[in-house]
Amino acid sequence: MKKVMFASVLAMGLAACGGGGGGAKAALVQSCLEDGDTDEKTCTCMADMAVEKLDPKLVNIIVEATKAEDEDAYMMSKMGELEPAEMTQFMTVMMGAATECGMEM
Repeated sequence: MKKVMFASVLAMGLAACGGGGGGAKAALVQSCLEDGDTDEKTCTCMADMAVEKLDPKLVNIIVEATKAEDEDAYMMSKMGELEPAEMTQFMTVMMGAATECGMEM
């Protein structure tokens, strides 16, 4: 869940797993922190919002993207597979999270 991934996903109007979100949250926070441009508080806030408000399928896509060699390409391919309602949920939650968590784009 690196800043670059969020910026590209949100800019394009697009935008887990691990049982109960514990593993997913940790993976998302770690990926965000590895970017080096976002503080731990913001990364934790973004991960919390994703795990709490997104369908587990969508969270899984984000988690899997953090493991991909090219996160942006992975996200783009997966976003193209989503139903319109899933895409809407993803966009709404992630844009709201970026605003609420104070993520700078």
